[in-house]
Amino acid sequence: MASNAMLANRMAAAPSMAVPSCSPTSAALEASPRVCGVLARSAAPVISLNSAMWGIKLQKVIPTKWVKVGGLNAVAAYDDDEEEEAEEDITAAYEALYGKAFEGLSKGSSGDENLSDDSRGKRGGDRRGSKNSEDKMEERVVQIRRVTKVVKGGKQMSFRAVVVIGDKKGTVGVGVGSAKEVITAVQKSATDARRHLVTVPMTKYLTFPHRADGDYGAAKVMLRPAATGTGVIAGGAVRVVLELAGVENALGKELGSKNPLNNARAVVEAVGKMKQFRDVARDRGIPMEELWK
Repeated sequence: MASNAMLANRMAAAPSMAVPSCSPTSAALEASPRVCGVLARSAAPVISLNSAMWGIKLQKVIPTKWVKVGGLNAVAAYDDDEEEEAEEDITAAYEALYGKAFEGLSKGSSGDENLSDDSRGKRGGDRRGSKNSEDKMEERVVQIRRVTKVVKGGKQMSFRAVVVIGDKKGTVGVGVGSAKEVITAVQKSATDARRHLVTVPMTKYLTFPHRADGDYGAAKVMLRPAATGTGVIAGGAVRVVLELAGVENALGKELGSKNPLNNARAVVEAVGKMKQFRDVARDRGIPMEELWK
């Protein structure tokens, strides 16, 4: 009783707390008269029930307990000589008090908590292009560098990432992005790579239909088809691009600059010059069999 008196004095000294209005039915009061409504999380876990809340006179401080009801933070009050109710009973009492409105809110709250990462991504998490589970693109980080931008106020440090993505079925892309954090830079570069996807022409032997050369800046790349069983004989960024494109037999050589970004883009330029045999025959207006005559 001494503790209840101290709590009562403390509640009287504290500022008034807004309590949500509710008009429970007599059946709901009989079912669970100790459920008092959804309160703010910052509210004190001790309340005093009065006629403003329930229409009855109950002038004493009642100990309470925070419970989880339908994804909401609720408070339930108990008398000293009564046992605590189960959360299922409290949930049923809330549904009786608030009807369909609480039932829909409860289902909506619990549904959001049970959503998987894929479901969240479909609603907007994939706006930046991170859709590995859907498009089955494989990502590889080719280079991460710390770069500096000189501005009027001083120097701005950031990270630049070069990422190559591909589905190993003839589609590949190269992207670059910079940010103050490495993870953000990789995400930006992956998004940029998805915006610049290209199709790599390949034969049934998973090699190039013909030779091609590409250059980007000071980087020069030479690509040559290879026989079955040769594998990918290349190094650096050239090998990464060819493997993610799905090429299994090819020769590649970096002839100019060793910059990974320029070499990766030079490979994209080279494969952009390639054509399938049927495309060449259509452009010339002859059957495909006459290409080798």
